[in-house]
Amino acid sequence: MAKTSYKVPTSINRSFLDHEITLSKGGWSAKPAPVKKLLFFCGGVLALLWVTTSTFIADASPVVITLFVLWGLAVIIYFGGITKTKELRAMTVPALLAYVPAKARHVYTRRNSDPSDFYSIVGIDGIDEDGRIHFSDGGEGQIYLIVGSASYLLFDEDRNGILDRVDAFWRKVDTTCEWVTITTKEPQRIYHQVANLEKRNQALQIRDPDLVELQNEQYDILTRHVGGKFTSIHQYLLLKGKSADALRRGHTVLQAEVEGSALMIKEATVLDRDEAESMLRVFYHGVDDEVAPRTASLSR
Repeated sequence: MAKTSYKVPTSINRSFLDHEITLSKGGWSAKPAPVKKLLFFCGGVLALLWVTTSTFIADASPVVITLFVLWGLAVIIYFGGITKTKELRAMTVPALLAYVPAKARHVYTRRNSDPSDFYSIVGIDGIDEDGRIHFSDGGEGQIYLIVGSASYLLFDEDRNGILDRVDAFWRKVDTTCEWVTITTKEPQRIYHQVANLEKRNQALQIRDPDLVELQNEQYDILTRHVGGKFTSIHQYLLLKGKSADALRRGHTVLQAEVEGSALMIKEATVLDRDEAESMLRVFYHGVDDEVAPRTASLSR
């Protein structure tokens, strides 16, 4: 039976420092705080006291000492804060320092440039003709164009059935294969409409100029307007296995789910190399590129 509410489960990758404790039952400290945050505050305050009493700061005027203490407390409170991923802000300082140099913020992709920087971002060795992706860490992946059943117009019975099916599905997924959902906003797909229009054109027995012009006008509307200016949401599924065998097992689970029920995934189409490159290109285009207005997001 579907639950009335859901929450993000606690990660098993936790240490003693990640445990949260509550200092009091009311006031600003009523919110649970992880142990590492409390230790950071205590250590920062002790370090601030030592600096103000045992270094050259102790010989400064009271005004300077007061300003220094206020500045130190502000630094401790800020870097001791917790991010949305339950990490201390102080842990982001090394990444920030590595990002400060201009060289680290610009990746050149000219033909005569060193490809190492761009390769470290992409992490893909190559893509086979059938769409099989070979990652630099030794894993292999495959991208599928998927169609689901979610809608705001679902009845309660259908909604509960989908939630139960999804819950049961993720309980049987092998951990050796990553399931990455990619949501993009891109021009509508008009392959079937263009193919149908071409079929009508081939079946046209009387090549009347007005009929030909009408078909050309319909073709222009499909390619330039519907397929160029009107965007829609598309969802893809990237299966990334640690090995070829892990990817095969993930594909088997996905195929069984599609064939067994349409509640979670109604359709899943394997993308070949050209289609996979077209989908992945949205993440590596520059902001000035014509395809840049397309947006995308990842969820695992």
